[in-house]
Amino acid sequence: MMHIRRMNDAHNAFIAHLEQHDPILLNVVTQNGPIALPEQQPHFEALCRAIISQQLSTKAAATIVRRVFDWANDREGLNPSTLLNADPTSLRALGISGQKAAYLHALAEAWTSNPKSMKALDELSDAEVIKTLTDIKGIGEWTAHMFLIFTLRRPDVFAPGDLAIKKAMVRLYGLSMASSIREFDAVAEPWRPYRSLACLHLWRSLDG
Repeated sequence: MMHIRRMNDAHNAFIAHLEQHDPILLNVVTQNGPIALPEQQPHFEALCRAIISQQLSTKAAATIVRRVFDWANDREGLNPSTLLNADPTSLRALGISGQKAAYLHALAEAWTSNPKSMKALDELSDAEVIKTLTDIKGIGEWTAHMFLIFTLRRPDVFAPGDLAIKKAMVRLYGLSMASSIREFDAVAEPWRPYRSLACLHLWRSLDG
């Protein structure tokens, strides 16, 4: 009940904000209604999922993620040690490319070599989280943005590099897919400090 109340409170505050700042998105948010975030995942697992899911359809990514978790659960669970000790051939058999296997290995190495920093991600600013994560091979700004929104639950994150968000904004605001990041940022500026919620509603607006 407390979670639902917080979700509704955030939705109502966002509606009130948009009434003053953006009637276009206001219409979308009103139609969508409150949106709940999926269940939070442990930080390391969330980043593994993000790496595995890169450039894959939702369905294909879910299939491979499920295989990886089943494989890991037969060992010690999905953790840095399991990945560092993994045979690359075993990972390829699960559907993970050699490149993504290298990225997962790099993530496991970063987690092992710098555990204090990795465990302190909750305490860092958004910019510091992005810098820490993008220093790891295979993690780009998009993955860092998704981590901020879905895992750390930061309220004011905009992900202009996300293809679906760009498509939604092109449809709603007359931008083009070739518009610069600065142009997308300018449209999103009035959504502060609720840009994470705005992203959720932009994604939802493309459903169906």
